[in-house]
Amino acid sequence: MYIVKKDFFVLFRIIISCITAILTVFFISSLLGEDLLKNNDVIDKLKNLSNQITTQLNGEIDRRIAQLGEIPEMDPYKKFYCVELAKEIHDISFMSEKQKILFDTYNVRDFENRLKFLLMYTKASDVNSLLEEIETVKRELKNTVNIIEKKKNRMLRQRIAYIVFFVVLWIFFFLYYSRGIIFKKTS
Repeated sequence: MYIVKKDFFVLFRIIISCITAILTVFFISSLLGEDLLKNNDVIDKLKNLSNQITTQLNGEIDRRIAQLGEIPEMDPYKKFYCVELAKEIHDISFMSEKQKILFDTYNVRDFENRLKFLLMYTKASDVNSLLEEIETVKRELKNTVNIIEKKKNRMLRQRIAYIVFFVVLWIFFFLYYSRGIIFKKTS
């Protein structure tokens, strides 16, 4: 019976030290202004967005433009082609805007100005300017992927640091509780 009681107290100390370490890590992170649960969700969102943008850059953009077909020479068909091309550019450029929304750097005016340029090029049936805009969007998406990777790596390092901090605190609290501070040992 003594061995079972001793094992129960060891298990109890492990659980109590784990709970204390968790609460301490969350308390310290909240004092530092970090929300660990939100950061974990943001890391997942950044991974998904990075994968989507990388897929678009690895040939999906070119496939979407190739689906529009050849550039027509006649004006009503050329204008329709420009409208479809502008729609594709708008859809593709929205991915970089998702990154700005995640990082709270979204600027509505900048997005509106880009749409005005797209509409201006569409009204003028300026296919060459729209194709140049695609190259600009591709460069912007590459920069967006780099920014996402930097932010994601920083957040992953931060998460690893908190995990290491938790383990150190868990060991500290287990040793602290095992010394008989909370539970007095009777001889």
